[in-house]
Amino acid sequence: MVFSFNGCDYIYAPKNHYVSIYNNECDKYITSVYYRDNCYGEERWSKNMIGLYIFPYDYIDLLFEEGTYDFSVVLEDDYYSYDLCFYSVNVYENINLDVCVDCYDKNAKVKIIKTPKENKNNKQDNKKYSQ
Repeated sequence: MVFSFNGCDYIYAPKNHYVSIYNNECDKYITSVYYRDNCYGEERWSKNMIGLYIFPYDYIDLLFEEGTYDFSVVLEDDYYSYDLCFYSVNVYENINLDVCVDCYDKNAKVKIIKTPKENKNNKQDNKKYSQ
């Protein structure tokens, strides 16, 4: 954007910073990353920001304008899906989100939702017992 005030030009360029999402798990992979602007309340989550899985001890860099965001990172293993929600993340410099299910204390601004996966073996076992 360029603004002109009495013959003087003013160029406004919003600052951008990297958010590095690091998978710090040895047996889980990241399947999805979502974000939303924290300043507008209950805004909808973005589309999935990654095209491929992020495997253990790998990372991805995403570019964001300065601001405060919420992030939702979905990890999976063979039996469970884990949704880690990072709330009120300030992006005013390059930052790292260290994604690890068991690494956060109760006071952290991270909410973890653990959901069991439907397993073919479990379905077959349930059919045997229901007959």
